[in-house]
Amino acid sequence: MRTYRIPSEISTELKINKALYLFDLLFIIGLIVFRMIVLPFIHSSFTWYFTIFLVIFGGFMLIRPSGNPQKRMYHAIYYAMIRRKDAYSAIDYKGRENHDAT
Repeated sequence: MRTYRIPSEISTELKINKALYLFDLLFIIGLIVFRMIVLPFIHSSFTWYFTIFLVIFGGFMLIRPSGNPQKRMYHAIYYAMIRRKDAYSAIDYKGRENHDAT
């Protein structure tokens, strides 16, 4: 009979080194491929500006916001765009310090 080891946690991201995750590496490779595909459509005098823009854009999208370090900046931007602006929800204080006015 075969025995299978089931990992206790599958949501952890795979780290390549101390600061680089697998998704970050794939995102950078995707930006490089995107640059190579789009570069023939960019005027030759703007190629360096376009490359610098992609480096800044890629770095900005991969940083982790201080308010939610589990997500990246593109998650925060996406959630800000799709959230309902006319809906409000109460803040749940359970599990925090006692904030009662008594």
